[in-house]
Amino acid sequence: MWLSLLLRQPCSRFRTIPESSAFPQERQTIALRIPPALRELGARSFFYLFLFLFFEEGYSFAFSRTGHHRKREVSGMIRWKYNIQKTLLGQRMSSKRLCSIHKIRELQLPLVEIRDQYDVVREIGEGDYGKVLLAVHRDTDSEVALKMVPKATTPIRDFLVEFHYSYFLSPHNNILDTYDVAFETLEHYVFAQEVAPLGDVWQAIERSGGLEEADLKTVVRQVTSALEFMHSKGLVHRDMRAENMLIFSEDFSRVKLTDFGLTRRTETLVKKRTRSLPTCPPEIWEAVHLEGYNVEIGSDVWQMGMFLFAGLLARFPWEKADITDPRFSEFVQWQKRKITRTPRDFRRFTPRLHRLLRRLMDPKPSKRYEIKEVYKYLGDKWLICRSPRATTTVSRVEAADAARHAEHLGEMLTTLSVTTTTRTTTHQWTYDSDSDT
Repeated sequence: MWLSLLLRQPCSRFRTIPESSAFPQERQTIALRIPPALRELGARSFFYLFLFLFFEEGYSFAFSRTGHHRKREVSGMIRWKYNIQKTLLGQRMSSKRLCSIHKIRELQLPLVEIRDQYDVVREIGEGDYGKVLLAVHRDTDSEVALKMVPKATTPIRDFLVEFHYSYFLSPHNNILDTYDVAFETLEHYVFAQEVAPLGDVWQAIERSGGLEEADLKTVVRQVTSALEFMHSKGLVHRDMRAENMLIFSEDFSRVKLTDFGLTRRTETLVKKRTRSLPTCPPEIWEAVHLEGYNVEIGSDVWQMGMFLFAGLLARFPWEKADITDPRFSEFVQWQKRKITRTPRDFRRFTPRLHRLLRRLMDPKPSKRYEIKEVYKYLGDKWLICRSPRATTTVSRVEAADAARHAEHLGEMLTTLSVTTTTRTTTHQWTYDSDSDT
């Protein structure tokens, strides 16, 4: 009955397109002029015909009637069709941009002998992934870092995935620039990147025994920005370590994230092929070799928490995120608030940093913070200042200097024949070591 009444109304009521999911981007627009004979059909028959055409063929309709409304209806249909096409064009462009992120280019890599086109300066890095060479391109006199991945252990598809994501993400200010240069040698797949003159963040952590709190926050802010950008594109880094953060300025004001060899889309099913590192989350440690698991953004969030700990103390809180590790087991009990005693390794942190680490390193990936929540804690104090009466922590060199000064002062007093009443004082020195102080 309602359809019969609807057909007797002017077409003007059909001019506006409802903004709903009923009009996906593939749907087309046509104008259907309903002949008088068709209008004589019963409402039920026409209703079934309408449903068949609408849902099976994917069309949306503008009904036109003859008579004095026709001129007005034609202009209405033109505007309607234009609005549909404009909407569909926007949806297609947006979809195209999103799909281009994950559409891996199939490249035919040219066979190149490196020393024919580059002057190799030295090797600047080596690991399970392969090695990185510092080289100068002869034609352009440009200094580049050549990342070389061995063919024996790396399928061509995996190399193309890493090169694609490295190149696609590099426009971000805190992601290493990757040039559109890729080739192969007899033993390696190779692509070119910019050179980081000051090494990686882990080298800086080891040199100083941990970064200053202000410097660490500067690094964290930049790395968080890079990860937030990746997560907005549906990508997970999966190897977020200090070794993969490269330094471009001595004050850490310019740091870039690199190494996208393990980067994959969220919810991608992957197999565990590499050994687990202390930075890996518990869900990775639980998986056995070659077992499949789904990629989750929570993996990067967990590794950010591990980086915060290692950046301040220059070591990791445990060897493996597995219940068999007593220090990890204690942390899980504390994280779940089953015990009130703070784990020994976390006692130097403020309650505010405790809260952040608890939320970043929740054993359940679904309960972890989004990476952008880290920004809220950058203005807080992270380390507890020691009381002046607390045991002084000095290095062995400083202790030896203090002993020499005390001995020299005693010799001066003896030379001047100053008679003094001395009180024996015991100085306790605590030397730097791997253990907590």
